[in-house]
Amino acid sequence: MDEPLNQDSAVDELVFKSVGIIADNQTLSGAYPASPNFEPYKYCWFRDGSFIADAMSRAGQVKSAEQFFDWCADIILARKSQIENGQPLDARYTYDGQAADGDWQTFQLDGYGLWLWALAGHARRTERPIDKYRPAIDLSILYLEKHWQEPCFDWWEETKGVYPATLACIFAGLAAFNHPKAEQVRQAIDIKSARTDASLLICPVLGAVSQEGFAPTLADIEQRIVDPEGGVHRYADDEYYGGGQWILLAGLLGWQYMLAGRREEARQKLDWIVRRAQPNGWLAEQLPNHLLKPVSYQSWLDRLGPPANPLLWSQAMFITLASVLKT
Repeated sequence: MDEPLNQDSAVDELVFKSVGIIADNQTLSGAYPASPNFEPYKYCWFRDGSFIADAMSRAGQVKSAEQFFDWCADIILARKSQIENGQPLDARYTYDGQAADGDWQTFQLDGYGLWLWALAGHARRTERPIDKYRPAIDLSILYLEKHWQEPCFDWWEETKGVYPATLACIFAGLAAFNHPKAEQVRQAIDIKSARTDASLLICPVLGAVSQEGFAPTLADIEQRIVDPEGGVHRYADDEYYGGGQWILLAGLLGWQYMLAGRREEARQKLDWIVRRAQPNGWLAEQLPNHLLKPVSYQSWLDRLGPPANPLLWSQAMFITLASVLKT
């Protein structure tokens, strides 16, 4: 059983540490490494980075968030001809904005919606002008208009298809700038026939699916991929590092609980994360507890070493949940 917490001081301390961990690892270019210590993640993803920038904006770190938005805009503007010609873009880049080398599934659309969503949220929150981003905004919208119906890789970069989580991110980006196609994208989201996957939680969080309509899916997630300890797994047959508990998904579930009016359960997820932080504040990608496929854990250790630690997206989701609970 978890030990009692001095709740407010423990949360505030981890928020402070998480902000510092993100700030210390942000590169001079504005890119946020997915994980600074895990070789496969030493790149910046539009998806991870957008959630991180949103969290930093919520924490009052205006310069950090805008440096990331500058990084995004530079990448998009440098690929103007590709976008206009209908060519696909990558999901991740080197810190200086170059295409990443290696064998990795790079066609994902979610991040290009999410950076628009994060930018608009930052502008609303801080009342900062974003006129300088207009050319990159327009190109991003054009890109999403051209490709939103195409199959791409899921959040986990494992399978290719048209996924609710991806469409929700695209919807959020278009809706943030009042684009008329946003509603068409929202109407295309089908959660009823989707695999039980924690990424589905982003659909109601971003307003792409109603809380009422999501209730059966949330109950299914709670039953099938939330373990007795309160940890959240990606999906039921996950074999990556044995299918452990993902800290960022605990934060995402807490965020959804808050929006669904389940404040106490949201607070429990926040406390769950606090208890699993390392003394220096690091939050790993996942923890090897209640493994879904324990037999596969060692093979991933042998191949890549321990799971990513810290994962800046994990730090960001904690900051975001702490912020949401203060509203």
